[in-house]
Amino acid sequence: MFIILLGTAGAGKSTLAGELKSTMENTGANVAIVNFDPAAEKLPYDADVDVRDYVKIEDFFDKGLGPNGSLISAVDSLINYSDKIREEIDKINPDFTIIDTPGQLELFAYRVGGPLVLNSIIYNEKSVVIFLMDSIFFDNPANIVSILTLASSVNTRFRKPQINVVSKSDLLDKELIDEIIPRLHEDGYLESLLRESKDIDGYTLDLSLSLAKALYASGYFGHILPISIFNELSLRLLYGKIQEVLTESEDYKIYDNENNL
Repeated sequence: MFIILLGTAGAGKSTLAGELKSTMENTGANVAIVNFDPAAEKLPYDADVDVRDYVKIEDFFDKGLGPNGSLISAVDSLINYSDKIREEIDKINPDFTIIDTPGQLELFAYRVGGPLVLNSIIYNEKSVVIFLMDSIFFDNPANIVSILTLASSVNTRFRKPQINVVSKSDLLDKELIDEIIPRLHEDGYLESLLRESKDIDGYTLDLSLSLAKALYASGYFGHILPISIFNELSLRLLYGKIQEVLTESEDYKIYDNENNL
C-alpha cells in the first residue's frame, strides 16, 4: 500500500515522511520511504529507495536546462526506471510505502509526467494521497480558497483518495484549530468567512466566492486534519485515517465528502 505525500515547497513533506514512518513503525508496521525528488540535497530520513540512484538533476543542467526545466525532465525520465524502482520496493516487502515528492507541485497538479511515473510504480496497489497545506495559507479565507483549489487540481489529476492536512499546525492559533478548520467542510462556511473578512473585497472577493462555491458544489473536500510533527497524537490520527482509507472497498469515493476525510 502506498502513501503519496504532495504539497507546495516548504510544506514539510520530507519531515513528515520521516516522522510518520516512526509513528507507524512504533505500532509494528513495516514502512519504506521512497525519495522521489531527483534534486534533493539533504533528507531528514534515510531513504530506502532513492530515485537519485537512477536520475541526477545535474545531468540535465549539462543540457542547458534551468532548475525547473531540469527537474521536470528528470522526473519525466524516471518512467524509464519505474520497473527497477518497483523491484527495489518489492524486495523490501513493506506494509506501507511512503513516497516523498518534490515541492514543485506543477509536476503533479498540471503535468502528465509526475502522475504517470508514480502510477507506473504503484501499479494497481491501493494508494492514498496526503496533500499538505502549509499553515501559512490559513492566514485569511482567500488564501484558504487558493490552497484548496490547488488541492482539488491534484485530486483531479490523480483520481485517488486524498486526505487534506494542514501542516505545521503548531503555528496556528487556537481559534483556527478548534473552530474554523473543523467547520470548513460545512457547505457555505468558507463563503461566510470570505464575506465577513474586512481585508478582502472587490475582484478578489468575487473570485474567491466563485471558487469556494465550486469546491462545495463538487463535494470536493471533507474534514481537514491539522498535523504537527511535535504532536504525536496528530500523527497517530493521520495514520488512523490512512488505514481507514486504504482498507475501504474498491468503490471508495475519491471525493470524500460523505466519508468525512
